[in-house]
Amino acid sequence: MRSTMTSSAAPARSRRIRSAAGAFALLGAAALVLTACNDKAGTATPASTTTSVASNGTPGGNAGQSTVRTVGKTGWYEGFDITVDKATVVPDQFGGAKVLIDITYKNTTLDNKTLSNNTSLLVGNQVDGGASWDNPTVPGNGSATGKVTTPVKSAKDAEHLLDTMTLVYGQGTDNQTKIPLSAAGKVESEQPKEFPLTGTLVQDQTTIEVTEGELAPSYTKNERGKDELALHIKITGGQEIPAGGANIFTEYFSLKTPDGRDLVADDRGQINELLEAGKTIDNPKNYVVFVVPAPATGNYVLTYNAKKEEGAATAPTFAFTLN
Repeated sequence: MRSTMTSSAAPARSRRIRSAAGAFALLGAAALVLTACNDKAGTATPASTTTSVASNGTPGGNAGQSTVRTVGKTGWYEGFDITVDKATVVPDQFGGAKVLIDITYKNTTLDNKTLSNNTSLLVGNQVDGGASWDNPTVPGNGSATGKVTTPVKSAKDAEHLLDTMTLVYGQGTDNQTKIPLSAAGKVESEQPKEFPLTGTLVQDQTTIEVTEGELAPSYTKNERGKDELALHIKITGGQEIPAGGANIFTEYFSLKTPDGRDLVADDRGQINELLEAGKTIDNPKNYVVFVVPAPATGNYVLTYNAKKEEGAATAPTFAFTLN
């Protein structure tokens, strides 16, 4: 999988812990609704499993039984496979309780990465301002566990309480992922896709080979209804490249979309290579990324042009179709 520009180089043990109170103080009524767009059902178990275990609540007092629900639902966001493993309601000696939601984050990118703070816990259709998120920094292609914690005033009906809770990644103006804790609730999320794609573009002594493609929702803020189309490239230099090499940059790539627009490659995919004569660069992070309207079906034409206006008329192209 490709790397992302939002990666963190922090050690894997570091974590980002956030309270929702400050992050969502400015949310209006429209944000509380948090509607999704172009979402598809994620992975869910046929039914959740709930058990009760003895709990001492706060030290020194017996607060009764904890309610533990196995959730086992998966959604996708910001390069992570996000699996909600279980939710636990732990009563305290004062009649209230704490809800603990255990989550596994699988990082599908090549870089160390921490999930952004663009998250919320819904109780019913309201944002829980008291929820705190413990998000781990996850190594590239690795997994780590995180947790959401929130206090509640009453633990009398723990089952119903869990049924009302939904984890939300993204705001109403973003491509969202929603993972409900109820057994009947369906995950609203779109799984990123990898697909075979091969093509060649040659300009002078530079050969660009497209080796595969990826399509995922854009998780950049305010890009609801947009996808990221990422094309992995391999670069080969001819024997007549002059001494000192040839520069290959992101802006040399453009894409004509099915609706006729011409897009320059976005800088969320960075190409910055010095190509020497007779050399091949096959970097797993070298993806050319375009932000396109969803659904991203139709006919596309990729162009490579290192000569700007001088080479515009004769620049090589590669046509392909997404179904």
